[in-house]
Amino acid sequence: MSARVLILAVEGCGLLWRLVKMRLADLQRRQPLPPEVADVYDAARYRKYLDYVADNRRAALVFGCIRLLLTALLWLSGLFAALEGALGGNPYLTYLAACGIFLAAETAVDIAAGYYDTFHIEEKYGLNRQSKKGFAKDTALDLLLEVFLMGGLGLLLVFIGEHMAVWTKGFSVGPAAALLITAAITAVISLFALLSALLSLWVFKKQYTFTPMPEGELRTKIMALQEGSKKKVRLIYVYDESKKSTTKNAFLLKLLWHREFGIADNFINENAEEELLAVLSHEIGHLKHKKNLLNYAGYALVALVFAAVAWLIWQPSPILRMNAWVRASFSLTANNYYALLGTLSALLTPLLRITGTFGRYRSRQEEHEADREAVRNGYGEALIGTFKKLSSDELVNVNPHPVIEFMEYDHPGMAQRIRAIRQAEKALSARE
Repeated sequence: MSARVLILAVEGCGLLWRLVKMRLADLQRRQPLPPEVADVYDAARYRKYLDYVADNRRAALVFGCIRLLLTALLWLSGLFAALEGALGGNPYLTYLAACGIFLAAETAVDIAAGYYDTFHIEEKYGLNRQSKKGFAKDTALDLLLEVFLMGGLGLLLVFIGEHMAVWTKGFSVGPAAALLITAAITAVISLFALLSALLSLWVFKKQYTFTPMPEGELRTKIMALQEGSKKKVRLIYVYDESKKSTTKNAFLLKLLWHREFGIADNFINENAEEELLAVLSHEIGHLKHKKNLLNYAGYALVALVFAAVAWLIWQPSPILRMNAWVRASFSLTANNYYALLGTLSALLTPLLRITGTFGRYRSRQEEHEADREAVRNGYGEALIGTFKKLSSDELVNVNPHPVIEFMEYDHPGMAQRIRAIRQAEKALSARE
């Protein structure tokens, strides 16, 4: 099998999985809603939700197929050989050129899909408040971030790949030196990840206007919720979500030592104060999170990846053979890191699917833990009421299929979440 076939097979499996998810979701919607969420939608609103789902599904299928077709054409074409000939096999230029072409094709589809979703579907169901000028600004900022991530990280990996033979003295170093080289690479990539996070935060701040919450009764109540927490949040901002959508959200942003609450103006203007405090009490629960077995399992996985990279530096024959296979698959005489990374990504897809599923499971458990903090603060019923109201307002799927929830959701499905909150309330009552 050539690397081209492998990459396209993985892309095709991705589309097939999306079709399977749609079928599972259809089967789930035929079932009666669980009692925990049976009152979220009245008959008319539920009909509107089903129409909204149908419109989104059709759009996702159309744009998903277009993207797959464009990607297939690029991978099957003689693009990489042509770039090698035009650019003299320069690994940096060939990476940038290939990355630019793929990014341009994918971005064109993504912009068209985003525009249709925002100004046709979301507009049709009263969920959009964004202007076309605002959409263009947000799209440009997102593209800037993606260019930095793909271009910057890619060039960094090209630099590492091109110098590895020198650093390892022709791939002849021992395990200790391999560990040191891996540690150095990890440090550099970690620094790049930090810069990327800072840039992501900058983009987010440019896409919204954040206004500090003034001193007053509401701010005092928010600060009081944090009693007993060693990591207090003193920066509280209200952002102008009302200029983009009807979404009501409140979140905790954490980046190294920096912490802040962001609260959508829609939430403050359209919901009761108790509902906002319930959600913020949940967010404070994340601050009080203590490390558990799932976290240590995640750390063990990172350590395993570190060890695997060190082993490949010490025993590089698998990577060298894969590189030769990629070059033969695309009729290349020099290294092309975009093709190599695309192939590596395809090979690792099953492993990434497994680790991603584990990460989402861990995230759902942390959400349940944070919900229990809201229950301890006396906001259990207010949190349930808020979830129900937001779900109805934003046409949320309150009863996802269990398989989809397990594999794809980083927050618990609404029925499961409410059930867990009620169980936490009963346990708290029993202790009292």
